Amino acid sequence: MKNNVLRFLPATLTVILMLALLLCLEPLSANAATAPWPKPEVTEFKMGLPANDANFLPSWAAEQRGFFKEEGFTDFKILVFQGDAPTVQALAAGTVDLVVASLTGLVNSITAGQRFKAVWGGYNMAHFEWYGLPKYKSIAELKGGRLGISRFGSMTDFLTRYALRKAGINPEKDVTLLALGGSAQFLAALAAGQLDASILSIPNTYTAVERGYVRLATQRDLVSPDYPTHIVFSKEEFIAKNPNTIKAYLRATSRAMEWIKANPDEAAKLVNKQMKFDVDHARKGINDVAYGWAPDGRLPQEAGMKVFWSIAVDAGDVKEPWPTSRWLDDSFLKTQGEWRK
Repeated sequence: MKNNVLRFLPATLTVILMLALLLCLEPLSANAATAPWPKPEVTEFKMGLPANDANFLPSWAAEQRGFFKEEGFTDFKILVFQGDAPTVQALAAGTVDLVVASLTGLVNSITAGQRFKAVWGGYNMAHFEWYGLPKYKSIAELKGGRLGISRFGSMTDFLTRYALRKAGINPEKDVTLLALGGSAQFLAALAAGQLDASILSIPNTYTAVERGYVRLATQRDLVSPDYPTHIVFSKEEFIAKNPNTIKAYLRATSRAMEWIKANPDEAAKLVNKQMKFDVDHARKGINDVAYGWAPDGRLPQEAGMKVFWSIAVDAGDVKEPWPTSRWLDDSFLKTQGEWRK
């Protein structure tokens, strides 16, 4: 009996050791995709967003799914502001390290003397639409009306003025633009009779339809099928000093875009939890904007960029289209084959 026990003991120890080894290796396998990359130089990181809208879902998904943590960030915070202006002000003040905001906001900041640069695109959806009270059927009928925008100098202001000009309306003289903050405030103001029309983003547009408001125009039809709606940018100094931090952030959000597209039902629940949108609206919204999320950070096609600069010139924000080198550090785009996968 004693000999049988002795013969059995080495095999038992072998099994125990193998199980222990597997348990030790399991956490490493979960982070296998990130293990080869250098750690971010900044592990306590703050980013800024101009609104709590569904098109910014990749940032929230990366945070909720733990992708930022897996990239080495120990404390990752997402701060939401009301429009591009306070978002870029927070970047200038050092309140946040990086922002996802409009190219309009970046151009205006550089013009004002800020040393900012974009590092990534990837948000190329043309997701805005204009809705009005039932008595209106087109933007051309809004002369003398009141329209909602988020902030003066924001992308919603930029696009609304372009839409009005295209319809033959002078935005400086023929209408009143009211800066109210965001889509939730626009819908409330429409219901209260304080607005005649407003620009809205998906999925708030579905609520507008349910409440009987009329779609007057869409960004996709009026402007272009794709557009540099949001870009990722930071201070030039921060980019130069923290390239691994930038790469870690981009890997996490690119991974989040891929996860959203592969798991739209679960992603819709995340939108409901984070932004309080109806789950069905969130699910439909993901379908409608997912084409614009580009994990490889690409910018819109030439036509979309051409329209952007045309609007910028018409609005008086620039005298002529800028060369890409003036506002984009394309080194991350060019080298992503080495660090993103």
